[in-house]
Amino acid sequence: MSVSRDCRKSLRDRVLGAVAAAAAATVLASCAAAGPDAGAGAGTPGPRPQAGSPAPGRASSLIISGGLYGVAALSAADVWAVGSTAMTDPMTMHPNGGAWTEEVLTLVSGQPGNPPGSFDAVAAVAPHDVWAVGVTAGEPLAEHWNGRAWTVVPTPSPGPQGSGAGADLYGIAAVSAGDIWAVGGTNDGEAWIIHWDGTAWTRVPSPNPGQSAQLNGVAAASAASAWAVGSYTSPVTGISLPLIEHWDGHAWTLAPSPAIRGVTALMGVAAASPDSAWTVGVGGLIEHWYGRAWNRVPSPDLAGGGTLRAVAALSPASAWAVGTGSLRPGHLLTTLIEHWDGRAWALVPSPAAGDLTAVTVASPDSAWAVGSSSVGGTAVIEHWDGKAWTWPPGFCGSPSGPGCPLPASQPPASS
Repeated sequence: MSVSRDCRKSLRDRVLGAVAAAAAATVLASCAAAGPDAGAGAGTPGPRPQAGSPAPGRASSLIISGGLYGVAALSAADVWAVGSTAMTDPMTMHPNGGAWTEEVLTLVSGQPGNPPGSFDAVAAVAPHDVWAVGVTAGEPLAEHWNGRAWTVVPTPSPGPQGSGAGADLYGIAAVSAGDIWAVGGTNDGEAWIIHWDGTAWTRVPSPNPGQSAQLNGVAAASAASAWAVGSYTSPVTGISLPLIEHWDGHAWTLAPSPAIRGVTALMGVAAASPDSAWTVGVGGLIEHWYGRAWNRVPSPDLAGGGTLRAVAALSPASAWAVGTGSLRPGHLLTTLIEHWDGRAWALVPSPAAGDLTAVTVASPDSAWAVGSSSVGGTAVIEHWDGKAWTWPPGFCGSPSGPGCPLPASQPPASS
């Protein structure tokens, strides 16, 4: 198993393990003081909505048990976040009239035990055209939003269902409604890439340079330029190494990555244009594609350890990277946000304690980051308004209510 697979799944496993017992009694707890609906989730959980059916609206004043792993924005107000509940059901979140609401999706109607699943990434083409991908029962999972309901769409699998030769999908990127990429890794350690052509998902061959290869993220600048990043294990040394692959409109090929000591995996990638792309990874690594090669770019030193898990680019002069980290040895890891202004990467204060796993940017004055809190295993959503990152209005903001994720006592300092 590659380092990137462990890194990718560690947050989800930690969150689910931390809150599973509590979630059996109540999946949602009120951020506000106890009121008439405070006990709505207590006791035996009620019936879960079937896939594609509307779920009861969950006001944004509620804290969500579980984790969020993907986010995509069509505009400042049209945003989708996806992840998994504490009960290991895929979930989506979307602002409804300004307040975030949650929908828990049952994957297979009528199947005993309802296999666990998770959404790991989301891409939005239009308000009526949104895709979420992940895994269920060891098999790739893709669902589509048509403006009214989520439905499961068949995807290729490395082997027959139930054979154990399944795959996870960790990243998705859309060029258009008929040109979408999803990437991940198979259960037997091969990189996995599938493509949507407007009619069906099909597998597209990709390089597998070593053992335990997987792709954690994908970004598309155009129909003839896309990037996928992850890691693989060298068959000679047994060391996990960064993996970068490029689509030129005809085939996926390996792209050289700078040899950087101690860097074992790339976690996210973003493309502002065919000549400007970013990738981030373990140790706070940031690399930039300037049209000819990938080069390392100086970034804040995570002397206390950490990982940048995702990156989003608005333009060659504006990008955001998020993850978890600490600038001082011995200090607890907390949410990490960095910004590129065209000249340098710099830390920006983040209000949550925990781990950010995805970021999207709609405009210079609107960006979103999601993840999970280190306090109680709860979902985190943060918003950039052009001046600061804050909790969305009513979403466990200040002052925090009982059970809400607690803000970090101090944001990471640069000195």
